[in-house]
Amino acid sequence: MTATPARDKVSAVLWLAAGKSQRAAAEAAGVSPGTVAQWRRDPVFAAEVERIRGAWEEQPRDGRELLAQLDEVEKRLTPAAPARRVEKRAMRAIARGLRAAREAGR
Repeated sequence: MTATPARDKVSAVLWLAAGKSQRAAAEAAGVSPGTVAQWRRDPVFAAEVERIRGAWEEQPRDGRELLAQLDEVEKRLTPAAPARRVEKRAMRAIARGLRAAREAGR
């Protein structure tokens, strides 16, 4: 999947699950129809569309439940942040630097 923010993908999921066209989903997400086509080929994205389609088709529609499910979709579509690994490495380097500075100052 691309580096597009998960919120854009969630918008596309909702529109596709509601039976709207790929073009309409792309406009709602602020991306090109080709991007939505690429997302639809991703098994995770496709599964999310089907999951939300099931919630969308329930009668009567429970808006709160649908919104809660969309929040979960966003969490699942948000890529694991590699920055966390970098952040941990940076924190370890800072800690080593502080220890070295303390030991040098003794």
